[in-house]
Amino acid sequence: MESLLDQVGGTKFVNRTVSEFYGALSHHLSAYETCDFRKQLSRQAQFLSHALSSIPEPDRSSRARFLARGLNPELFDSMLEYFEGRLLELGFHPDLSTKLVAIVTNLYGGCEQDLSIAC
Repeated sequence: MESLLDQVGGTKFVNRTVSEFYGALSHHLSAYETCDFRKQLSRQAQFLSHALSSIPEPDRSSRARFLARGLNPELFDSMLEYFEGRLLELGFHPDLSTKLVAIVTNLYGGCEQDLSIAC
């Protein structure tokens, strides 16, 4: 059975989509707000790929907690909205895009968000 990550095109698709999001967003941020932009982009792409992979628990949750430490909650939520819209734009079934976002959101919600270190 294919993982959700495989169904959307793998890490290549995730990395490209997150990069597109940050490319569009970067034009609207100050130099201060982009202080650790590459790290934020990388962490979000890694977290998203990890959440959609078929890694069994408890390995999935412990790696997710590690990756979530560098995520900005507001940027993460915005990126998920962009990701869901992009999936719909590309013709993925709405049920699949909703399921993907719910899985990622639930995994992120279970992580220690107060440890955010990136801007």
